[in-house]
Amino acid sequence: MIDRKPKISTTSIISNEAEIGEETFIGEGVIIEGKVKIGKKNKIYHYAVIGTPPQHIAYKEEKTSVEIGDENIIREFVTIHRGTKEGGVTKIGSKNYIMAYAHIAHDCEIGDGCVLTSFSALAGHTKVGNGVVFGGYSGSHQFVRVGDMVMVGATTFLTQDVPPFLLVVGIEPRIAGINLVGLKRAGVPSDEIQKIKSALKIYLDLRLKIEEVRKEILKIDSRSPYLMKFAEFLDGESKRGFLRKFEKDELSIR
Repeated sequence: MIDRKPKISTTSIISNEAEIGEETFIGEGVIIEGKVKIGKKNKIYHYAVIGTPPQHIAYKEEKTSVEIGDENIIREFVTIHRGTKEGGVTKIGSKNYIMAYAHIAHDCEIGDGCVLTSFSALAGHTKVGNGVVFGGYSGSHQFVRVGDMVMVGATTFLTQDVPPFLLVVGIEPRIAGINLVGLKRAGVPSDEIQKIKSALKIYLDLRLKIEEVRKEILKIDSRSPYLMKFAEFLDGESKRGFLRKFEKDELSIR
């Protein structure tokens, strides 16, 4: 079903199972295959490919899908694959900016307001929160979780979960502090930023187990929405463990 007023190029190829919301733009040579649901006011640029089968040897032609929210920008040659097992869904929220040649693999979940810079790639089952930025040529291992407002530096490859609000850099990833620029741009109050810095110091104390880290963080201020989000992330199921590696010479928590 194609809703009223979408702008669709005549050279695009769209599955009869696709649902496309109003005022969505679809450029030249775009391919939308299989069961794909796209919301309103998205801009999908030339030669993007959405909804093709997952690159997974276990996939047996099950009925899987892609769901995309509203007001996303998806640039040229982006690839977004559908889920693997029966009913599997690759989910993308709203108001994300996905730059040229980025890849989102099967069963990924991306929140709202994220940026995937050109040539970044998310492996299957990656879960990304809101307001996350992936720099150019960065990526993630399968099943990695990334918390809200994390900044992943260019060429950084994540192999473990990263809690909210942090800055991660390096081919061998390490924590370089909090995402101060992102937090300020989002209007996070300065006193809350200081609490997040204190939480990071606790998180990086390798003498503490994750459950102990969570308790200590909430002792700073159990009513802080940012510390609650940090603690909730630590409570979540982790298949890859948590990134706690840092370089003292690089780390900035002032």
